[in-house]
Amino acid sequence: MAKPQRRTQEERSAETRARLVEATLDCLNERGYPRTTTAEIAERAGVTRGALNHHFPSKDALVVRAIEHLLKSATSDIRGLAASVRDGSLSLSDFVERLWDLFSGRLLLITLEHITEARHNGVLREGLIPVVREFHAALDRIWGDFFKGTHLDDREVQTALNASLCLMRGMGMQQVLRDDPSYYRGLLDFWKSILADYSRRDHAQEERQPVRAGGSKER
Repeated sequence: MAKPQRRTQEERSAETRARLVEATLDCLNERGYPRTTTAEIAERAGVTRGALNHHFPSKDALVVRAIEHLLKSATSDIRGLAASVRDGSLSLSDFVERLWDLFSGRLLLITLEHITEARHNGVLREGLIPVVREFHAALDRIWGDFFKGTHLDDREVQTALNASLCLMRGMGMQQVLRDDPSYYRGLLDFWKSILADYSRRDHAQEERQPVRAGGSKER
């Protein structure tokens, strides 16, 4: 019988980092940034403090890496949804529902923690800026798929995306103190109707509308 192949040092290190990242996300979600300590992260990950310090020199460095992992996972999920839209198995309305599933749960709660801390923590803020920028760039690329073939230009498509994200984050924040599913359902249905109308806008036709005296276009 062949002996099991021993893992390389690189593989063991990658596993340790992955456990530390998951433990960090669990701590941020359950305890918040101020109450999360590297000692607790190490304990949850099942590693020594020395091992944690070997891979991550500070709590902030570990949090940045954890948020990067979280956002890349969310991007992968959203990219999969976009593929479903392209093959016709998912509508824009369903996509909005899936976005809400993402932003009303763990992703949103952890985001609240690192954004709040980044207001006053320059080191954390500088580390997170490129991570969040890449996340939004990925969303921009994915979101554009929904509006291909419409009359919307790139700026208008990005506006629709950013407005959607702002709504989702705002609703998610309200959930902390307001448990009212029917309230959020009403907002989601309203926004889906707005997006549907927005995507059907024909700017070429608008430009052809005659202009009344005073400069306003006829409706």
